[in-house]
Amino acid sequence: MMRCFTISMLLILFMSHSAPAYANPGIDYMRKIEAAFTRIAESVKPTVVSIRAERIRGAAQQAPQSPHPNMPLFSSGSGVIIDGQGYILTNNHVVSNTRRLRVRLWDESAHWAKVVGTDRYTDLALVKIDPHRKLPVATLGDSDKVRVGQWSIAVGDPFGITRTFTVGVVSGIGRSGVGVARYEYFIQTDAAINRGNSGGPLVNIDGEVIGINTAIPAPGSGIGFAIPVNMAKDVIKYLRRSGNFPRGYLGVTIQPVSQDMAYLLGLPKANGALVGSLLKDGPAEGAGIRMGDVIVRLGGTSVVDTAHLQRLVGWTPPGDDVAVEVVRNAQNKKFKVKLVRLPEPETTGTPAANTGIDEPETRKSYGVALENLTEELKDKNNLTTDGGVYISDVEEGSRAYYDGLREGMVIRGMTYRLPGNGKTPIRVSIEKLEDVEELLKIIPAGSNVLGQVVRGTDRGERTFFTVLHGFKR
Repeated sequence: MMRCFTISMLLILFMSHSAPAYANPGIDYMRKIEAAFTRIAESVKPTVVSIRAERIRGAAQQAPQSPHPNMPLFSSGSGVIIDGQGYILTNNHVVSNTRRLRVRLWDESAHWAKVVGTDRYTDLALVKIDPHRKLPVATLGDSDKVRVGQWSIAVGDPFGITRTFTVGVVSGIGRSGVGVARYEYFIQTDAAINRGNSGGPLVNIDGEVIGINTAIPAPGSGIGFAIPVNMAKDVIKYLRRSGNFPRGYLGVTIQPVSQDMAYLLGLPKANGALVGSLLKDGPAEGAGIRMGDVIVRLGGTSVVDTAHLQRLVGWTPPGDDVAVEVVRNAQNKKFKVKLVRLPEPETTGTPAANTGIDEPETRKSYGVALENLTEELKDKNNLTTDGGVYISDVEEGSRAYYDGLREGMVIRGMTYRLPGNGKTPIRVSIEKLEDVEELLKIIPAGSNVLGQVVRGTDRGERTFFTVLHGFKR
């Protein structure tokens, strides 16, 4: 016991005598990090602006008994100066449908701004003020070099609190499916981003802009998303020149390829984009691409997934000829397609409700009721072409339900593979109920098949593909 006490005392004496001779390396290191962040804040903050947008209330926004029905709505956002003459990069949703824009600089001087150009597909916009002096400019970095785990600093005006500086790390790259823009390849960060940060810069440890803050999943979620600055660089050039960004358009609707789809389509792995529908007289249809083809290469680049294909096509100028490679029935085919300009996005409606007909002939199959398609059913469900079996009922919670089948849809084709038949998938057209019965005699009971399914919308038919798991009577 005495020995332990003696050793402890010696250690305390040694540390107390050593402290003056040696600085604490941990504290010194933290001070260096602190100094680095301070330098970044001092260099970046003068390039960040506050944007106040004035909008006129729409009819749906009027208070029931508002004494001032034409009182404008105000919203705030952020922006970053990219040119000393007063050009400012921000989000499209910050400046869209505005009556007036007011920009406030770091020195609190306020300026009216005009919109130079917008791109709703990436949620980017370029605005300009006339400052009558040269402004400090942000340094644009290289977002292709961003890696998960690197420092990320968000600068902007959350809740109108000017030039707020929050620190975190890059927690993900290449994020899509957020639902903010048509072309998504976001940098994900855990640096605090809140309402009003939109349009402000996301910078790295060198103070370079690597992204434009644009979205959060929900307040307090702890993550936010930024548009990669390299994507913004491409858009800026066109916005400054012509006010918009012209994009190529292939004329197809596409959907992801799942692993079980890949097997039925004869693909070695679940890459590429499956063609669901073709725009009538569009570029893809004219070149010979068909529904059910899987686009695996475009312009010499292998297609990873649907979001990747959208970016590849969207960044190809309209009018250009582009090489497209597809897989069809396990065979690779190549086409040359001249892209057209991307039109305004469509808003698809929901299929009309089915009212049915008197005592239809039906078949129950793994939780789905099928019947032959009639002219009456076509008209009631916004369907424009003949053939196929009509889905008159889907049992909630059944396999059919989880495979995405719903009442009012039509099955027009099925693709299957037989054991021992190599890599070749077999596709059959479904015109009537008897075609389904014949198929069920061929395939082993409970086989997976790839269904070509059509739904009616207020803008015509839309086709998609889904694996029907364990399809049986």
